[in-house]
Amino acid sequence: MHRLKIISHLKSYLSVTKREWNGLVVLLIVMLLIFIVPYAYKNLPKDNGISSSSINKAAAALNNSFNKNKHSANGKYKYKMGQPFFAKQEKLTVPVELNKADSASLTTIYGIGPVFARRIIKYREHLGGFVSKEQLKEVYGLNEQKYNEVSSQVTVNPVRLKKININSATFDELKRLPYLNFKQMNAMIQYRVQHGDYTSAEDLGDIAILNKEIIDKLKPYLVFK
Repeated sequence: MHRLKIISHLKSYLSVTKREWNGLVVLLIVMLLIFIVPYAYKNLPKDNGISSSSINKAAAALNNSFNKNKHSANGKYKYKMGQPFFAKQEKLTVPVELNKADSASLTTIYGIGPVFARRIIKYREHLGGFVSKEQLKEVYGLNEQKYNEVSSQVTVNPVRLKKININSATFDELKRLPYLNFKQMNAMIQYRVQHGDYTSAEDLGDIAILNKEIIDKLKPYLVFK
């Protein structure tokens, strides 16, 4: 009641109507909010989220990096790789000599992983050594495409070959050579038993089941003494 009397006296003193008084109250509230809100906002905890300025900076950086790419004639972009990438990839490789290389050396060849390295070594031991790079195509799984990829990275020194003395070789020793089947190996031994020691590779031509292609492959691995 006391508060209402004060308000009534204030209205009379200011000579305002009820409607004018209500408007004055609203105006005072608005003015109060204008002064209070900025102060309250200033004391609110700072938002650690991404600001609009950060977003703008990131967008500008992305745009600049994209513009460094060259536009090709067909409407697509050719992307550039950074210099460190090329510096790492453009290392010089020394050709690997197939007859002395271990597994670690073989895996330095681009296109040869641990599996192919093991197969190459296994086949080399089976042969007694490589005579030419083309023999890589005889390694299981190493097709023409793979050979073309790696051939320029290898060399062959045939002086390291393990040869077989054909005049004393047993059946098990001949089995090492991948170019012969059971019948051919048996025929070579029987020919030696019947005709005596071989004097040269030409004697192998007398064995009907050995053609010139097989004999040419065998020659580097045989000695006649």
